[in-house]
Amino acid sequence: MHNASTSFVSAKQLSKRAVTQFYDTLLSRPHKTENPSDEKDKFEGDGIALMVDGELRGMYTYKAFASIQANTTLYYPYGGVLGDDPHTTQHRALIQALSRQLKSDFTTQIIICLDQQPMQAVDKTVQCHAFWCELGFTLLDVQVFYQGPVKVDDTKIQSDFSVRPYSGGDHAINTELCDLYRDAYKRRLAIPDVTVDSIDKQLAMAECMYLIMHKDSTLIGQVTLFVDNKDCYVDSIYVKRRYWGTGAADVLTQTLFAYAEKHGCETISGVAASNNWASRGLMARFGLVAQHQTTRMVLTL
Repeated sequence: MHNASTSFVSAKQLSKRAVTQFYDTLLSRPHKTENPSDEKDKFEGDGIALMVDGELRGMYTYKAFASIQANTTLYYPYGGVLGDDPHTTQHRALIQALSRQLKSDFTTQIIICLDQQPMQAVDKTVQCHAFWCELGFTLLDVQVFYQGPVKVDDTKIQSDFSVRPYSGGDHAINTELCDLYRDAYKRRLAIPDVTVDSIDKQLAMAECMYLIMHKDSTLIGQVTLFVDNKDCYVDSIYVKRRYWGTGAADVLTQTLFAYAEKHGCETISGVAASNNWASRGLMARFGLVAQHQTTRMVLTL
């Protein structure tokens, strides 16, 4: 009986072609057009690969993000193992090797997104959850994905709130946006931090736009959105807590829908934590419907 030779190597030792083919196979999609040079060019990202008898059988790539929690680094690994059953000894060993690679003197959190589930109660003792719990992960949250048609309310609302698109480049506004973001998410775990420079880098992406809301001269709300393939994906939307219940969120959301319509979008989509009833209620009020949910697990090293 053959005993398979198993080893773990840095993703940087692999070629771009090997990494591309692995993810194409993992996601059951046709292989992308191959560039002959990809066989020689090394993969430039960070990650760890599982080799079985010299063949790439599992892999996780990742990028580090500073957390809004002090002295904490976040990693959102993407990958898995080839094969029909992910709950294997090899997969367990790959995750353990990843954990050893990412462990540092500061707090490290690894966030794993499980497969999408239908909108129904999910048994926490199912095999997939049990697999990650055995590796030391705990439930972080359940993200609910919403989507609905773009419906613009033409009713004119008299308010003291003003909303406009913002494309970056203003240091003072970027600093206010950082403060607003950190205050909005300070009660949540596993949230990446933002900086003045990271805001400009994000807004340099053609599909990204911010909408910012002022009350007089005070910045009180913001939306981050991405327009792609006739869908407007809302990455985040928040209003200062002191303005909750004032109608500010409704004005911000209506402006968002108008912006989406103007840019040819047919649908609006976004996610909300399953226990964030304020965000979920806002989405439902504007006609978005829960489509599916994704459980996230976290390991703190």
